[in-house]
Amino acid sequence: MQRTQGKPYAETFRCPAGALCLDFCNTGQGARGARGTEWITEFNDLVDWLEAAEAIGKAQATGLHRSAAAAPESASQVWARSISFREGLFRVLAARTRGHAAAREDLALIEVENARTLPFARLSWMGERYAWSEDAAASTSEAALRPIVRSGVELLASEKLARLQRCGNSTCYWLFLDETRNHSRRWCEMASCGNLLKVRRFREKSRPVGSNPAGRVK
Repeated sequence: MQRTQGKPYAETFRCPAGALCLDFCNTGQGARGARGTEWITEFNDLVDWLEAAEAIGKAQATGLHRSAAAAPESASQVWARSISFREGLFRVLAARTRGHAAAREDLALIEVENARTLPFARLSWMGERYAWSEDAAASTSEAALRPIVRSGVELLASEKLARLQRCGNSTCYWLFLDETRNHSRRWCEMASCGNLLKVRRFREKSRPVGSNPAGRVK
């Protein structure tokens, strides 16, 4: 998509996490970092991201953009809810990677958004069974939340949750499903955080015993 080129959230397409909700959680990477830079800065960014992620089609994306132009305040509120949902879901999932229980208020937030967006859910025949999908004709701003919310609640209730990991770099907030046979994946990707941590460990092992790196307090 032309509109996503050069956008920081395009990083979620280069390094996919294995579920739409995880990719959306990973758009918060910049906001959670030291600079606090939000990657999804407005409702239209949200729609463009959803279309690029193939969570909605072009026709629905066009309808959502038109809806936002007609009712910008409503669209802005939905954008704010999407960010709130993203951070609540991230906290729940991050707690899971540490073996901790999720905060009740975060689970309640997910429950509320699931209930609020449920009118946009549809049962669709998938060839052998029915499955939940979204109303592709819905163009009200709130419909933009449903694909993300559905993905989130489905993952939380899925066996795939056992494969959830967070990148092993403490300053990286990337979540992903570890699909390796022996559950050995530790990094968002080896080319960035993986190599960074390996170099750091190599330097620490190579340091003479008793040495004190400059600027580090013992």
